[in-house]
Amino acid sequence: MVGRIRHLFLRAFSLALAALPTAAAAQDLPPFDWSGFYAGVHGGAGLDLANVEDPFGPSIFGDTVRTTGLLGGAQAGYNWQLGAAVVGLEADVSLADMYGTNTCFAYSGFYVSSYCTARIDALGTVAGRLGWALPGDRRTLLYGKGGLAWAHDRATAYPNRPSLTSSTRTSGLLWGWVLGGGIERALNRRWSLKTEYDFLQFDQGFAAPESRYQASPGTLTPVPETATEISHDVQQVKIGLNYRFGDGAMPPDPAWGTRPDGSAPPPAGTLIEAGVRYVRGWARLQRDQLRPAKPDITQSKLTYEGIPSNGTEAFARLDTPFDIMVKGILGTGSGNGGTKRDEDWSLNKAVYIPYSNTASFPTYDIHYLTADAGYDVWRTPDTKVALFAGYSYFKQAFVTYGCRQIADPNNDCAGSEVVPTTVLGQSDTDTWRSLRLGAALDTMIMPGLKLVGDIAYLPYVKLTAVNHHFLKHEESPEWGDGSGVQLEAILSYALVDQFSVGVGARYWSLWATGATERSGSSIPMHFAAEQAALLVQGSYTFDTASP
Repeated sequence: MVGRIRHLFLRAFSLALAALPTAAAAQDLPPFDWSGFYAGVHGGAGLDLANVEDPFGPSIFGDTVRTTGLLGGAQAGYNWQLGAAVVGLEADVSLADMYGTNTCFAYSGFYVSSYCTARIDALGTVAGRLGWALPGDRRTLLYGKGGLAWAHDRATAYPNRPSLTSSTRTSGLLWGWVLGGGIERALNRRWSLKTEYDFLQFDQGFAAPESRYQASPGTLTPVPETATEISHDVQQVKIGLNYRFGDGAMPPDPAWGTRPDGSAPPPAGTLIEAGVRYVRGWARLQRDQLRPAKPDITQSKLTYEGIPSNGTEAFARLDTPFDIMVKGILGTGSGNGGTKRDEDWSLNKAVYIPYSNTASFPTYDIHYLTADAGYDVWRTPDTKVALFAGYSYFKQAFVTYGCRQIADPNNDCAGSEVVPTTVLGQSDTDTWRSLRLGAALDTMIMPGLKLVGDIAYLPYVKLTAVNHHFLKHEESPEWGDGSGVQLEAILSYALVDQFSVGVGARYWSLWATGATERSGSSIPMHFAAEQAALLVQGSYTFDTASP
């Protein structure tokens, strides 16, 4: 899923480079100079794929802990410019709130696997940068970066058997490397905005905790703690604001509200952009049901992953002459594919079941909207930067068919009890309602080529859900509170003055802790949802000030 998003960004950069020959001819402005010292702040989101190596052999399922969350911090650096080439050195540091869980060491249905967690609370890089200032006014910089990276991490593993007190954990500072790239746009001689993608890699030592193996019915054999390691593949997307020190050879700043060359803008009017998008999405939902007396381990877990969907959405943005903007999207989609895994431990059977894992075929429906209102803290005819507050509604409905045991043959859906994929099995309907606080960027990076992006922090997320287990005739209402992050970037090209086409990407991550009610008791829960999408759009722009 994330690999597809990375591929989209590469295609977007290729589109920008292909348009370069027309940019030089379209502008004849004083060149911007990126040389000198700068410092700034940034915010964004991170995803760590913490890959836990199973020392006992290939796992049936799990071993990759998806650690998602927010990050924010500061950066400082120095640039040297030689013509259009820009060489620099930059250091950044971020505080992070990235957390995730998954099953680990599940190499056999007769082995008591573990509940693994991973958390990153800080990370940073020290890297060289190599960039190219686009022809014309050179206020748009494309760059790549590479160098050292570090992170502060904590990982744990607990065997999923209440009578076992063994566990393993590790924490500390990790060192690795970073590769990344981005685009930076100068707002004036002092201030610039950037959007950046980075890939960081780290390794650390770890251990599988002491556990048990069922060699024969009624017999559990101790398995000692065994050394292993974790490799961390961290991806982060950041939006940053930089301030430049010193005058250098930069041209004077344009007056507020004018073009970069100082010319007067057209008369201010209400600007409306509206359009439709095709949305190719991928969904993931993880639902951990913890043990009330020992919430460090799970008793049941559902994981929907790799669920594709096709959909459409409408979007619009209104900008007023008073620097107030309103924007929103409304979309729907559906699909089928991927897998659903239903894991259980310590089941009350005639024969003790150390680990059960059943696979089912899912279908998927999604409905969503966002609505934001904000104020442009920076506005020129070429660039708008807005701070906004808004609301997000995100509803997922998973329905699964069939049931096939892939772990312990003594449990449900094994042998002659395999349920065909024509039989309705389970459903999960999850509704996430969220408050959005964020920033939006709308800038022309060269004539006809526009970059639009926003990042929204979800400080309050309310989850209401219900799980139906049709084969067992069970229904469980669920609820939770949490937070999340939503990112989006669109690169569009104006075919004519009012009509443009574009491509983009979106990533949403929401998580919550809560409970489910079953048989009159409350059971603690942990929920995590991810939604990624590739976007293809067409839009029409109407300006009331135009003749």
